[in-house]
Amino acid sequence: MTGVLDMGPEELRRRLEDFDRAVCLLHPGRSFRLIIVGGGALVLMGCISRSTSDLDALSFPPELRELMEQYDINGKAKAYEDEFAYSFEDRIQPIDADTKAVQCFAASLEDVVIAKLHSPRDQDAEDIRDPGVLRMLDWERLDELAQEMGRQVFIERRHEEFKISYEQYRKECSPCDR
Repeated sequence: MTGVLDMGPEELRRRLEDFDRAVCLLHPGRSFRLIIVGGGALVLMGCISRSTSDLDALSFPPELRELMEQYDINGKAKAYEDEFAYSFEDRIQPIDADTKAVQCFAASLEDVVIAKLHSPRDQDAEDIRDPGVLRMLDWERLDELAQEMGRQVFIERRHEEFKISYEQYRKECSPCDR
């Protein structure tokens, strides 16, 4: 399955459905939950129109990790879990995919933006400045999450960098009527 460089929303959904069928065969009668984040989540939510080479899973059952990799679903985002508000699971949204064994969710747009504000990658900065993201973003919720991040700080220096990144983002991108 790996090797596909550019997957749009339909291919990503198909990939999740193929993965689900494989899970059904390996674990008959069981059910699992998968939470997607990153650019793949933004593509699946219809916020951005670019393609991606994989899906990043933040939350997944460990016994599915090896199978996930065969379907271009990686669990590396778990290493960045501290870039999400503790309450991110309260805001997950179901992904429109025809699955039976694996319930597929995406982190909220605001949670994905908060995580991408922690990243130095140009692609992440570009994603959160996409007109589709800015049009759909709930700035009040984003403010709440940015404040929540301050209450769960493990490394003060990283949080200071996040605050600078957040303020710059607000200055550049928030609507004029705020």
